[in-house]
Amino acid sequence: MDTPEKPEREPGTAPPPQTLTERVKEQFPNLFITLVSVLIGLVFQDLVTEARARMHLWPLNMDSLRTWSQLFANGTSAMTVWIVYAHIGVSRKHIPTLGDSLFAILPPVLILAATSFVGQQEVWPWFYVASVYLVSTIVVVRWNVQLALAEQGLAGLALLVRPKGMLLVPMMGAPFFAAVGWASQHRMLSPAFELLCAVIPTPAALWCVHLFFRDWHRAIGAVESDTQKESLS
Repeated sequence: MDTPEKPEREPGTAPPPQTLTERVKEQFPNLFITLVSVLIGLVFQDLVTEARARMHLWPLNMDSLRTWSQLFANGTSAMTVWIVYAHIGVSRKHIPTLGDSLFAILPPVLILAATSFVGQQEVWPWFYVASVYLVSTIVVVRWNVQLALAEQGLAGLALLVRPKGMLLVPMMGAPFFAAVGWASQHRMLSPAFELLCAVIPTPAALWCVHLFFRDWHRAIGAVESDTQKESLS
């Protein structure tokens, strides 16, 4: 028995009205990216305010170089959060949950906390916060990708959490900075080595962005390929 075909909408007629669920799902990506953008903007504003108010940035010496390194590390980390969140969030369409708000807030808040320790005489608290921030990054990215994978047509985003992808950076960095923080707290590190450890997060964050974009483009290509196969079948 032939199934009746759905009548096509005549030209010039209005499309059927969206349901409330469809409207909420449609607006979610914009809402999520706006929230993250505002939070990252606050991070940069706080970073500049704190730098002007209390940080010793000139003349250049071991302490001021370490402060500059911490500033760049916090800034590039905030940029990385925005890039990753924006690109994952723009692909998702679902009903928002409390977890969306909590996980959107968590990494920026930790960067704000890290800013409080930038330029201080003791650097080990900054290393500890860096370790906690990296652990939160792993959890948040995995959670966001897991939600995305539950939606139709987004299976390619699984590339973002593969072992050799962007999560390799925080997985290596979290235990490293926890160990460095402990060693620095117990006066086991030289100022030169502490400076080197403060420099590392900036290139590491840029490397993380590179790995993310590499896998992101592959994921988008996989999604488009699956969509084309479905349309041809």
